[in-house]
Amino acid sequence: MIYIKRETETMDDYRREHTSHSRSPDPSIPICSVTNENWRGKNDPTERRRIQNRINQRAFRQRQRAGESPKQYKPRSNSSGPNSQVDEDEQQMSSPEQESQSESHTSAPGAVRPNGVADPLTGRVWDELAQLINRNLMSAAATNAQQLGLDSAALSGARPVVTPRVSNNQLPTPLQPISLQHQVPHDPIIDIVPHPRFRYNILKAMATQQLDAAAFSAALRASGALENVQGSWLRGGLVVWSSPDQLASWELSESFVRRFGLLLQGCEDLLAATNAWRSRRGERLFASSVEGR
Repeated sequence: MIYIKRETETMDDYRREHTSHSRSPDPSIPICSVTNENWRGKNDPTERRRIQNRINQRAFRQRQRAGESPKQYKPRSNSSGPNSQVDEDEQQMSSPEQESQSESHTSAPGAVRPNGVADPLTGRVWDELAQLINRNLMSAAATNAQQLGLDSAALSGARPVVTPRVSNNQLPTPLQPISLQHQVPHDPIIDIVPHPRFRYNILKAMATQQLDAAAFSAALRASGALENVQGSWLRGGLVVWSSPDQLASWELSESFVRRFGLLLQGCEDLLAATNAWRSRRGERLFASSVEGR
């Protein structure tokens, strides 16, 4: 497991928030207010991430006062794939319904109470922190999309398309498209995640109809929103903390790992990057790899 040294207290708060809200009698920690941070007036992504970090740090301190201790959380998979090499002939993926049953999260410590009304169509709650996290993600997506030569209208529209072939000698290696991106129509937001094996797993699962493309796209685009997972309120999707073309800047939410853990087969470095953020907050770590049966 790697630990990323940061000079600031970074994301301590998001995970705090993103932990989970129990509907059990256990005491809940209310979501921190974001209003006084004035993030809505900040157009600079770096400044918004600083605000996001400060909010997360406060939440972390609340959890510490609540006496939470870190544990390990293990996602499971139906198929093994320790090799991170993107190979078009790799074994077929199994169903994404791989939520770990190793630990119960309905009474997770540091549970949060949603500050707002759930969307009647999706059941998600969009509090201010959710909006901030989501805006940071979409800003990161726009930055990476520009490097990839992706049309901003296509990125915002979420219509399934194949990735265009663009010559860019300056494109960071983690963002360079794999062949499936040019073959399988998909939401362009998938292209902006700087991890070729992760993108391969997603597109392979879509191509073999083992992943609901629309549901997955919606989950990514709703990053930051609170969603009820087996009785606990967790923040979903992905979080970006720094340079969006660097893997170390990205974190997987617990909700995402529980719901789409199979897609992390062969993505040990992505799990390690996520655990580096979680370890700073004293939160339970994910297993270093997705297990096969």
